[in-house]
Amino acid sequence: MGNIPFSIIGTHLIEIQVKVNRESTKFLFDTGIGPTVLSKNLVNKYSLKQVGVMHGRRMSGQDLEIPLVKVPSLETGGMIRRDVEVGVFDTSAFPAFLSDVQGLLSIGFFEGKVVTVDYLNSSIIVTETPLKDDALSNGIRIPIDVEHDGPSASLYVKVKLPNGKTGKFEVDTGSDVLIMNLKLMNELGISPEDSGVETFTGTDETGHNYKRYRAEVKGNISLEGAPEIFHENPKVLFQDIIHDGLIGHDFLKRYTVSYNLNTHEMIFYKR
Repeated sequence: MGNIPFSIIGTHLIEIQVKVNRESTKFLFDTGIGPTVLSKNLVNKYSLKQVGVMHGRRMSGQDLEIPLVKVPSLETGGMIRRDVEVGVFDTSAFPAFLSDVQGLLSIGFFEGKVVTVDYLNSSIIVTETPLKDDALSNGIRIPIDVEHDGPSASLYVKVKLPNGKTGKFEVDTGSDVLIMNLKLMNELGISPEDSGVETFTGTDETGHNYKRYRAEVKGNISLEGAPEIFHENPKVLFQDIIHDGLIGHDFLKRYTVSYNLNTHEMIFYKR
């Protein structure tokens, strides 16, 4: 159907162009955001009226209440969605390099299509069916759980840890390094007092105090049933979260990755 060029801004964020009511603006493509969201600036610009509220939780566990509005049209990659229910997002806390970003596009926008993120060529490819395997190399199909909650769509895969245990990890292109639940730190034989372990404390934008640890995990983090899709000795951020973990840019960028919500699978193409 179409190609969407993208730029990596910061260390890992995928920036694309999206037309909102036929006007082009900058968005982030974020599979971990849940619902597509618009900035308050755009909501006010187009005088969009609230049509409801979505309740959810942040990764760190705090309750969220997201106002919902309907936007007349969103367009990217040859696709136009009309009367789209989206969340309202406060971008005032964004760092300066994100000052032009006016929304985050969720994977749910592409439901019914196949979305392929080609990191090597900085392009998101939107098609009706999966790319032919011989276009790259043999694709490795990985089953995913697709969870819907109103306009929100979230993706989860089973991940195998070096100690042989598996966990359910969210697929989040909006994250940089691998993130794991704090409880897994001890299970993987890592202590906060170990040499090389970094500690971070602070307060997030909701006022929630946090403590995080960054450490190298020895061995392979791989996808269950596909040991050839792995990250060796990754740097991992451990923190108190509601998931077992998240895989993000640092893991995904090593492959060309297709998302097919219809068949509940991801396809990893080795380069």
